[in-house]
Amino acid sequence: MQRTTILSLVLAAGIVCGLGSNARAQSAPAQVIRITFVGLSNNIGRVGCIIFNSADGFPRVRSKAAGRTHAPIQNQAGTCEFKNLPPGTYAAAVFHDQYETGKMKTNLLGMPQEAFGFSNDAKPSTLTPPSFDAASFSYPGGTMDITVQAQH
Repeated sequence: MQRTTILSLVLAAGIVCGLGSNARAQSAPAQVIRITFVGLSNNIGRVGCIIFNSADGFPRVRSKAAGRTHAPIQNQAGTCEFKNLPPGTYAAAVFHDQYETGKMKTNLLGMPQEAFGFSNDAKPSTLTPPSFDAASFSYPGGTMDITVQAQH
């Protein structure tokens, strides 16, 4: 009898503790930056996304990025998610990875041959990508949705 009572108390305590920690996890806001790349010419391949938290390496040096991911394309758009990034200043670059190589296809002069875009819809100059400052945005935490229009 005493053994059954102790077992019941242990089980009850485990359920209560489990519910308590589960409730805390659910109440914490999601930390996600969601970037939707729109205006693609087709649904072939995937969308490649890279995000930086400083100008150092933006937008080409993948090893200096705060995150990289890719997403499927549906209805000529794809949405990349960057989870658990701390609040701060970020800039993103995206491209239509039609051949699923993980790299932007360029011509001999280095000009993109696949659609691309930047946060804030920042525009590149003739031969260089936009600056980090032109593409940067402030992320306060929580869930943030950004739309980037494809540049062809």
